[in-house]
Amino acid sequence: MSRVKICGITSAADAELCLAAGADALGFVIEYPLPVPWTLTRAQARKLMRSLPPFATRVAVVGGDAATILAIARAVEPDVVQLHLDEDEATVAAVRTGLAGTGIRIVKAVRISADGDDVPAAAHWLELAQRFVAAGADAILLDAKTGARPAGTGMAFDWSIARHVARGLEAPLVLAGGLTPGNVAGAIADVQPYAVDVISSLEDEQHRKVPAAVRAFVAAAHAAP
Repeated sequence: MSRVKICGITSAADAELCLAAGADALGFVIEYPLPVPWTLTRAQARKLMRSLPPFATRVAVVGGDAATILAIARAVEPDVVQLHLDEDEATVAAVRTGLAGTGIRIVKAVRISADGDDVPAAAHWLELAQRFVAAGADAILLDAKTGARPAGTGMAFDWSIARHVARGLEAPLVLAGGLTPGNVAGAIADVQPYAVDVISSLEDEQHRKVPAAVRAFVAAAHAAP
């Protein structure tokens, strides 16, 4: 059964809703260096994370240089840091070294264009993912990006790429990008990821989580073959 991470948590009410629906992990976007509507300060994220019950996985979604990422990790003490910008292997390695002994895991996001641009073949993305794992990432997340938004686009990339990466990668793969309550079961059946990650399809115009959508997504994901 694929695990479910719900990202873009900005309130205690949304965190409680998602956990009650059965989400395995919650993502908190912290001081992201590009404009997205879910960004929290370190103090806000720390307060929300500390309000979660035991065994709920807390993911700090960050981006930038190693020093900034490590400072955020020290401030909020997450279970996982998700590097979600254009960090290179050297940055991943530096974060790995800086987190030594903390027990904090690293997920490296690889963002694939959903704008209809020429996208490299699947082998390119597998090789890139393998390099990040060799540098110290514990898992790889594949997500969509557009020129208008670096993440949380609500758009999907070519899932045949994700299927190729999942089959060739010797590390857990997380699938994100354009997932909805209606398509998540099919995506899991196709790609067989370790986990799925969702944000925009579960929200209203104020970026609050919609209870019916959250429950439907988690139920569909956990029931997928």
